[in-house]
Amino acid sequence: MSFTRLQIRYQTARSLPAPYAYFYTLAVNPAGNEVQLDLAITYPDRDDIDDDELIAEGFTRDDDFSWSGRLPAVWHEAFAAVAGKTRLQPIDEENLKEDDDFWEITLVSKGVDQTGKPGNADDWQYLIQELIQATYEADKRERPFELTYLDIDSRRPGRAITLTASFANRSVAVRDERNTDGARMLPWSTLQRVMSTVYSVDFDPETTLDRRPKTTGQWLNLGTEEWYDISKEPKLSRTLNELIN
Repeated sequence: MSFTRLQIRYQTARSLPAPYAYFYTLAVNPAGNEVQLDLAITYPDRDDIDDDELIAEGFTRDDDFSWSGRLPAVWHEAFAAVAGKTRLQPIDEENLKEDDDFWEITLVSKGVDQTGKPGNADDWQYLIQELIQATYEADKRERPFELTYLDIDSRRPGRAITLTASFANRSVAVRDERNTDGARMLPWSTLQRVMSTVYSVDFDPETTLDRRPKTTGQWLNLGTEEWYDISKEPKLSRTLNELIN
């Protein structure tokens, strides 16, 4: 669904406490071959939470974030695809339950202005999380997602691949260290499958190495110093091996 303007107001459910609660506003406007974004995220009610507790939960005192800028046209395509599946429903704030998120989406298409809550909220939730990651990347707060997978076997040549995913460009590249032809581009949907498999694993810290392994096994690095032994994770190894073929 092509659109000329998209605006979103979102707030987490009242039952979700600080420091996890947040709200954001987002404006999306096509701009030639790009898309203009204006995003502002606020994390309320943190004044009574100690810094140590915030850090322990993976937060900081200053997590509020705003970004205004342009991303490639592929982002307009992503929003248009989700908008095309969206049926907006009336908003009734008075009847929101404790566990209900608040959504208000305004879509302008072909001169028609529609406002409501989306029936496919999960689709929007996932896309917005990707977008937030894209803005962090565009703002140089975070680097593109990267993983390196080693399959070492003393009986045959090993394999080593690196997957790099740019959220800002919605691109996934895989480079095989044995292949001198450069990186191979994969569909963006590949990333969701890989990440969901990777983060479903409860990695054992006792099998972690702090340098690149040389011993037989399957190993995974997620852009930090740690290398995880995934030899006993056949589903994950299978998913990563599929990237090679």
